[in-house]
Amino acid sequence: MRAAVLTGFLGTGKTTLLLAVANALADRGEYVAIIENERGSVGIDGRYLQSQGMTVRELRAGCVCCDLALPLQITVQRLSEHYEPDWLLLEASGIAKPELLKASLQHPMISQINWRFIALVDPVRFGKMWHDSYGLGQLLRGQINLADVIVLPKSDLVEPSVLEHVAAEIRSLRPDVPVIPFTADDPAATTLMLRAFSEPLR
Repeated sequence: MRAAVLTGFLGTGKTTLLLAVANALADRGEYVAIIENERGSVGIDGRYLQSQGMTVRELRAGCVCCDLALPLQITVQRLSEHYEPDWLLLEASGIAKPELLKASLQHPMISQINWRFIALVDPVRFGKMWHDSYGLGQLLRGQINLADVIVLPKSDLVEPSVLEHVAAEIRSLRPDVPVIPFTADDPAATTLMLRAFSEPLR
């Protein structure tokens, strides 16, 4: 089983990216299970995904990095043992602290699962957050520092020069990870994301 967790602030585009990847995986005949912890107004359409052969579990009223850590671990274990999906995708809350989330996913109950961390960084709001040494800026840097892949969603909403500036700032912190622009309605972008999800972890 392959597993990936999506981190990023509320409104960054985690659900949009998750749906694009999950549908593309299902089209390839792979069985996908999804855990959603996002508390935004636009959630995952569980009935639709189940009709596409996917399994969806929602964890609400808390964050999977702290107060929902145990329910997350139990949910991961049960999905792995009882459903045996090809892919397990976790959409973390927008306020999840990446280091705590990683610790939760390394619990002995589920430590055999290797997770790929996908950090979504919104290029539209990047400037305001990046220069904040505390609060959101600190959380953003934590997400970037932990990531195996960094995605720039909504890349069509900013000028190419802005997108390149954001990518350059991120590479100054993490020159070792791929930085991938993503636009939901671009099939080529989804293909790139599938490749990024599937490559072996270093």
